[in-house]
Amino acid sequence: MCRARVVVAPEGQAFSNCAHIKALGRPYDGPDILENVLCLCPNCHIRFDRGALQITDDFQVIDTLEGRKFADLYRVGEHHIDVQYLGSHRSRWPGRMEAWLTGPN
Repeated sequence: MCRARVVVAPEGQAFSNCAHIKALGRPYDGPDILENVLCLCPNCHIRFDRGALQITDDFQVIDTLEGRKFADLYRVGEHHIDVQYLGSHRSRWPGRMEAWLTGPN
């Protein structure tokens, strides 16, 4: 989302988190498949997990606390994200995206 590269070693080794879009486990029961995951820095991961960052079906990342576009989701190669999981993620925080989705962007 932010495209930050978190370097954790002098040799340039980097670190990222795997975030499930539709959460695993009950009550969400999201699948553990590539179409349901994002590779995020730790800061974006926690913000995404708590609904402060959400993704529209056209892959715009929205900061729902500030009501503004945060970024366009950077996607790599053959990693296809299933938009049904994006909708499931947004549904966990009703009302946060309505102003963005219905108002002037």
